[in-house]
Amino acid sequence: MQSFVAAPQVHIAAAKDPNLSGGPFVDLPESAVPEIKTLIQQTTTQFANLIAFARDFKAFDQALQDGATGFCLSEFYDRIPSSLAGTIEIAYDLNNNPSLRVIEEIIYKYHLDNTSAQEICISETKDSDRKFFMTPRVSAPSTFFATADFAAPILDLISSMRTHAGSLDEVSKAFDVSPFHKATFENFFTSEAPKRKSPHYFEDDVRVRYFGHACVLIQTARSSILVDPTVTWDSNESDDRYTFVDLPDVIDYVILSHCHADHFFPELLVQIRSRVRKIVVPRNNGGNIADPSMKLILQRLGYANIDIVDAFDSIKFDEGEIISLPFSGEHSDLNVHSKQTIVVTIKGRRFFFLVDSDAIDPGLYKLVTTIVGIPDALFVGMECFGAPLTWLYGPLLTKPISRRNDESRRLSASNCERAWRLVKDLGCRKAFIYAMGQEPWLRYLMGLEYKPDSIQLKQARSFVERCVEAGVEVEHLNISRELFF
Repeated sequence: MQSFVAAPQVHIAAAKDPNLSGGPFVDLPESAVPEIKTLIQQTTTQFANLIAFARDFKAFDQALQDGATGFCLSEFYDRIPSSLAGTIEIAYDLNNNPSLRVIEEIIYKYHLDNTSAQEICISETKDSDRKFFMTPRVSAPSTFFATADFAAPILDLISSMRTHAGSLDEVSKAFDVSPFHKATFENFFTSEAPKRKSPHYFEDDVRVRYFGHACVLIQTARSSILVDPTVTWDSNESDDRYTFVDLPDVIDYVILSHCHADHFFPELLVQIRSRVRKIVVPRNNGGNIADPSMKLILQRLGYANIDIVDAFDSIKFDEGEIISLPFSGEHSDLNVHSKQTIVVTIKGRRFFFLVDSDAIDPGLYKLVTTIVGIPDALFVGMECFGAPLTWLYGPLLTKPISRRNDESRRLSASNCERAWRLVKDLGCRKAFIYAMGQEPWLRYLMGLEYKPDSIQLKQARSFVERCVEAGVEVEHLNISRELFF
């Protein structure tokens, strides 16, 4: 924001360049500069404690890296800044490398609580027209801002009104809509219910619906399991996509594979929480700022029905079980634990969701097959040339990283060779490519727009060719798909 205020034309030009999509630029007109200046001032004042924590954490970590040489660390506790007091632990690993462990429970509950500043924005903007997520949201026609605790029941009420009738008067009072904003707010509501595409399933087979990216819904007449929910809100008859309204009213299990924004999507998670009986997340590497607790974040989003799993933990239900599997790669070689690939066995059918796993270790999934069996269908992510380390984790790094190192450590899923090795090692006869961020409604979240000669699409086509030659059924999923097993 400070860069935008200082040189708005640079940001405006960058936002128009497709090659810079997803970069750290504010996609706003120059007329927004005064509002962004005000936002900077409000942020620095309202979040002074958080800013001080971030600044002092980096400075203290640097001092620790420079000064801790294997001797007792007690002297460093005397040098902890007041902004960090009570929130960190200092330790060595087994190779005498010093590190700071953040006590997340204290951070969320007592030290840097930001509940009073939580806010929602309601607008009529189409997903394909949304600004990249790094761009601040500013005032605009047909846009309504409201302060709202993300865990508050009022969000369940307004979310339920996307599919079922509710009281406009009740929701207006709950959000304390002023007379000035009354017309804008009421314009978001209609007396007509949206058309839904059979959100509930009552037949004997297993129905699998692909909602785009890594979002897959598995349904029987008795069970519903939703993996990595990231959906579009906008219907489109030309591509027959599934939208939010096509999700069932009750979801037995939501499974989250990892904490990246295209898989852990708070905007949607808040709006489905009243439908979800259980949400399943992997355990994190406690205290590592690059690996925050998904459980604690979900609690701040109003969830209490959270199951935390480790590798090979099993959750059994009447028609089958969910097994958490190891997840290799995709996190830029950081020591991140909160990631899982998933096996869902339901009515005798077995589905593997390997999400963004790089499958870098050929021995891993050979062992997996020995332990859990051969899948009926494999879903494998092939966004094989992801963003570099600093795109996501750069603000957390204490020491600068060289450009060459940064470029080598990417947020990448499997390429053709590794995906094909998975098919062979797992012994599956049906494979689906997914989780590539191709859907147009994901551009604001991922900053991706592939060209036909993009390395990711080339690798996906090569994988399809390998499968066809070997007699393996294969399909490259995009937009939507309905399958029966």
